[in-house]
Amino acid sequence: MARVRGTRRRRLRSHRLLAVGIGVVILASIGGGSALGYTNVKNRTDQLQAALTSYLQAGQRELEAGKTSLKEANSNHDATLVTQATAHFATAKTQFLAAGQLADNSRLLQYLEEIPEAGTAVHSRHAAVDGIAGMGVALSDSGRELADLDGQLLKPSADGPAGRTLLTVLDQTHASLAKVRLDLVRAQAAAAQVDLEVVPSGQRATFLKARDTIASGLAGLDEFERLVPVLNDVLGGNGVRTILIEQVNPAELRAGGGFIGTYSLLRTDHGTMTVIKSGDAYDLALPRPLPGQPGFIPEPSPFRDVLPAASWSFVDSNIYPDFASNAQAALNFVQPRLGINIDAVIAIDYYTVAKMLELTGPLAVPGYGVTVDATNFIAYAVQIDLKDAATHKAILSAIAGPLMARVSALPSDRWPALISALNGLAAEHHLQAYFTSDLVETEIDRVGWAGGVNPNGNVDYLMEIESNYGGDKANYFVNRHYTVVLTRIGSTLHHKVIVDLVNATPAGSFVVTFYEVNLRLYVAATASTMSDTLSPVKFADPSAPAGTKLFDGWLIPIKIQCCGGKGQAVFEYDTPWAPSPRGLDEIYWQKQPGTVSDAVDIVWNNGGGSTYKVSGDLRQDRIIVMTSTSVTLATGGAARAALPSLGLG
Repeated sequence: MARVRGTRRRRLRSHRLLAVGIGVVILASIGGGSALGYTNVKNRTDQLQAALTSYLQAGQRELEAGKTSLKEANSNHDATLVTQATAHFATAKTQFLAAGQLADNSRLLQYLEEIPEAGTAVHSRHAAVDGIAGMGVALSDSGRELADLDGQLLKPSADGPAGRTLLTVLDQTHASLAKVRLDLVRAQAAAAQVDLEVVPSGQRATFLKARDTIASGLAGLDEFERLVPVLNDVLGGNGVRTILIEQVNPAELRAGGGFIGTYSLLRTDHGTMTVIKSGDAYDLALPRPLPGQPGFIPEPSPFRDVLPAASWSFVDSNIYPDFASNAQAALNFVQPRLGINIDAVIAIDYYTVAKMLELTGPLAVPGYGVTVDATNFIAYAVQIDLKDAATHKAILSAIAGPLMARVSALPSDRWPALISALNGLAAEHHLQAYFTSDLVETEIDRVGWAGGVNPNGNVDYLMEIESNYGGDKANYFVNRHYTVVLTRIGSTLHHKVIVDLVNATPAGSFVVTFYEVNLRLYVAATASTMSDTLSPVKFADPSAPAGTKLFDGWLIPIKIQCCGGKGQAVFEYDTPWAPSPRGLDEIYWQKQPGTVSDAVDIVWNNGGGSTYKVSGDLRQDRIIVMTSTSVTLATGGAARAALPSLGLG
């Protein structure tokens, strides 16, 4: 009986010890061995647990604080926050190292790992401690290295152009970036040692968040390494680059944003940007050959209906719905005349210039005794255009050089604001860019600056384009309103698109005050049963891009008179009703470059007897979203370029 009771006591004691041993977790209890009293072991394991918990939680807090400081440093371009981030990462590393060393040097853990009943469980938890600590150390190292790199990016030298300094810093990052990647890979390997099952449920979210930091850090590194060669090329790091800047006039609207009135040639050379030439766009078009003369090219658009003897040239090259085609047409005209290779074409309008003046401040126009700023530039540009087109072009040309010099000299703390402004302009299609380098153009398209047709690749799509061929400036005064009525009829979605125009041009404000407009509507390639109220053109616009179909004609009346004259175009067509598994259907509506913020009304008849409405504007691309019980107008693809920044998510 005594032996039985002794055996039972030993078994009970063993079960207790085993229970304690299995409870050993990184941030949980750790049990004792047979040679120690249970109370003593429990006290020691509690102390070890508390110490490990303290180190690991402190390390995680400091790591998060470092990530936050680094993110805010990038967002605010604040170098002082980089210093804070560095300090947080250094402290985090100290805490993680202490946790790992405490676990590895613990005689209690070593003893418990030798107990047959508990050794395997204790070892897996010891490995988890080492894995989390190792991950934290590696992340802290990568954070400090990233902070050093960001500090260089955020504090360019005051000597020389900002672009040159940026290129210098980027050129110095290669070795550091390789080290950061190795740190992150080391963190990834350490995290892989952790058995998630042994991490207490209350601590798993914290561990997973830290582990996700590795993926976001590697993603940020990939993004950085993708942008660096693009910036290097655009800023002339690989040699001199020449950029043609088209200054289009949205008061005389064309497919690409407006009539090309003036131009500038911008040269970038190892970060230095210089406007080498500016002038009237006709300087790159005249003399234009007449029919029958060598070099005559008939206008490939309904402009030929108006001026059949005019040869197609640079000033009218932007006739396509996508900017890449417009830019390539411009290059075909301009490069032979200039005898130089052009690496990029960028189109800007009045609204782009006004936004740049918002960043640079007022600008005195050399030789004209005029000062322009963000608030008066657009009205002033239109006013002088109405009074004297020659003076208008001369002043715009005179502004180009000084304005570009100011923009290129913006201090580093203004770079985020500059990029944000350019993103907004690109999203609203006041700025469009094309680069002959496939590497750069791919990135420009990815960030939403390329002006391609149907950028999201939606199945259902529409884009209305107006081309002012009357030689007037009516588009500054035209009011435009869209009504889109969508009706589901079984498996068909019927579209009725109504465009109402009011020409509010004041009488006598210009030589020509009527609005003579060719109107196009691009729709999905699946469109059928197409009809419109347009007057047919004699000479059609270029064929619709792949994936689209085209309505093309003159608005009726062909000339909308000034002072409140009205015109309307109505388009009707069908597409398949093909909702997603979630029961919604979408139409991507692309905005024409050069327009501002036209009013939009959407009416949705769901096919079940219910009608829903939503109103908004076409300030940028929109997405019409229909469900069985609603219709909404969402924002379309936004531009998302960014200066290279490095962080841990």
